[in-house]
Amino acid sequence: MKAEASIAIIGGGIIGASIAYNLSKRGAESVVVLEKSKFGAGSTSASLGGYRHQFSNALSIKLSKESIKIIENFKNLTDYDPLSTRDGYVFIASMEGSLAQLNRNMELARSENIPVEFLQANEMQERFPYYKFDGILGGTYCALDGHASTLAVLQGFISKSREYGAELYENTEVTGIKKSSSPPMTIFTTRGEIRAKKIIIASGAYSGLVGSLAGINIPIKPYPRKILITHSFSNGIPPMIPLIIDVDSTLGMGREGKGILMAENGPNVSSFELVFPPDYDERVVSLALRRVPALGNASISYANAGLYEMTPDSNPIVSAISGSSGLYCCAGFAGHGFMHAPIIGELMAEMVSGEKPHLDITGFDIRRFEEEGNREVTKKEGLII
Repeated sequence: MKAEASIAIIGGGIIGASIAYNLSKRGAESVVVLEKSKFGAGSTSASLGGYRHQFSNALSIKLSKESIKIIENFKNLTDYDPLSTRDGYVFIASMEGSLAQLNRNMELARSENIPVEFLQANEMQERFPYYKFDGILGGTYCALDGHASTLAVLQGFISKSREYGAELYENTEVTGIKKSSSPPMTIFTTRGEIRAKKIIIASGAYSGLVGSLAGINIPIKPYPRKILITHSFSNGIPPMIPLIIDVDSTLGMGREGKGILMAENGPNVSSFELVFPPDYDERVVSLALRRVPALGNASISYANAGLYEMTPDSNPIVSAISGSSGLYCCAGFAGHGFMHAPIIGELMAEMVSGEKPHLDITGFDIRRFEEEGNREVTKKEGLII
């Protein structure tokens, strides 16, 4: 491992890989990525690659618009086919307050020229007959939403980063960070020391722990999430269907390959351990059978588990660390890391290079938590809205 770098990125998931790609592409010298395990082994490995335009804030919509453009042009950029498919997202609600929020989200998306439809329950029943919409008041549908291959995008970023001159190291755990009043800082790893003028903490759910190595409070907590996937299954369910998310029961259902995915995103306890309530699988299957009775003939093939990385306000931290010259954080994406990674890497590269990011991301500055205090998470805009 080299002893010096201009920029060291701690974390080799989709966010860290995107930052490395964008920095090296624009000619930044001596970019290094340090990953404690295998590239993408953390939350990235558990991502299903979904992307959407339906959000409750305009900035998230802008991030999605730019990221999806990059994903759909990814093969031209990297020679890796992202296998992007626009199969849509449907959000449904059974409570008036939730429906009102979906309507607000729809109007916000339309103001950004995103074609989101409002559908009554009977309209959804006609369009998606395999799903029972009993008790549902209505919902929203965007045909521009979809999913892509997380692995292909990750590998594209990694491959091109190396081609542009970045050096990426797996199995290199950071054990300490020594700050100084002026660059460089020293990073201690299981493979030796490396001095870097700038350090970007992009360690996903572990960013808080990495920050503590430098004496920095990064308010990011891990929340386990689990998705169940059936064996290959049709039985009246089309090969391409939208992801349908009930914002009140938090049940999400869609296709994963030839199987059906199902998950429930109710409240859980912060933990690095991928431990779930003993009745989790039974509860999710029960909710799914209520909505898609045909699944009674399906069987679970495997489960996909990983960590959501949550800040107190469910928005990411993408900023310099106040009071720490040369130290940055890019983490806390609440389940949106894959869909926003392409553009976040670009914005982060602009910032670290001393430029003003071309999108206004001042709302993602870590200083907001110093001003507001470190509140507990009260809303998680991950699988929901």
